[in-house]
Amino acid sequence: MREETAFFHGCIEVEETRYGLIPRRFTKAQLAYWDRIGMVRAARAHSLAGTQIRLFTEETEISFSYRVLSVCGEKMTFDLYEGERLTDSATLPSQNLEGRVEFALSGHDREVPVTVYLPFTAELAFSDFQLGEKTKPVGKDGYRGRLLWLGDSISQGMHARHPALTLTGILSRAWNYEIVNQGVGGCGYKDICQDFTYGPWHPDNLVLVLGTNDTGPAQAAWNPYREQVRACLDRARKSFAPEKIRLISPFWRGDRMKPEIGESLGQIVRLLREEARIRRIPFIDGERVSPHCSDLYWDERLHPNDAGFAAIGEALRELML
Repeated sequence: MREETAFFHGCIEVEETRYGLIPRRFTKAQLAYWDRIGMVRAARAHSLAGTQIRLFTEETEISFSYRVLSVCGEKMTFDLYEGERLTDSATLPSQNLEGRVEFALSGHDREVPVTVYLPFTAELAFSDFQLGEKTKPVGKDGYRGRLLWLGDSISQGMHARHPALTLTGILSRAWNYEIVNQGVGGCGYKDICQDFTYGPWHPDNLVLVLGTNDTGPAQAAWNPYREQVRACLDRARKSFAPEKIRLISPFWRGDRMKPEIGESLGQIVRLLREEARIRRIPFIDGERVSPHCSDLYWDERLHPNDAGFAAIGEALRELML
């Protein structure tokens, strides 16, 4: 299966295991960090958020088998893009430990790019690829660059219906960048993995979208929290030139009228803006790029739905690169 590792994109490496191939968006050292944090965060970090299978083909169908190794959601969805169009989708229960995904393609008289967006709610090992003889992997030399995206559950993709319509899915197509999505639900500056080493995968740009989960820690102990933010930005500056970083403050929250949320969130945003200014890091106000209407959020207050992700992605595509 070694040659089939070339089909995976949006990952730092592809691990070969007895169950099959696993695309990894974190290094082994980074995964060990999340494993120490606890089972919930570990399952989210082990998920396949932002990873894809990409190929050129003239075939009329493709398929592969999978084994579920861990989950952070009840369902998992695979999206099929043919060229620039979402043409099919398969949603399967994550409780079934083994399964197979089969996609019928539209059929073409020439090679077309095909992308399968993998679930952000499960860790899967892939095997028994049936991709056909008229198929070859999409080369990684066709990207404009590589981008590392650090964030929380919104970056991971929760609770979009389609992995292709999350922020990193939308923006990877818009910019033609290979984006490694290191979003982990529930995390913030208080506990983000600050290991900015990536083995053979070397990102050109860095996006940080954190702070939404930090209102409690910031209220409880402001000075230690402020130092955590500063330490994270300083470590980022050691690996990236400031103009290669984009710091995005938390997106709109429908519950920010609550004093315990709004006041702390405002303090966090002011801190991020000032620390970005000091380090000459480009800053983007998350509330200005996210919609302020509850029907564009899955839970009406925090996590965008597919339409909400589309609105944020449209705003960000013009601002960031």
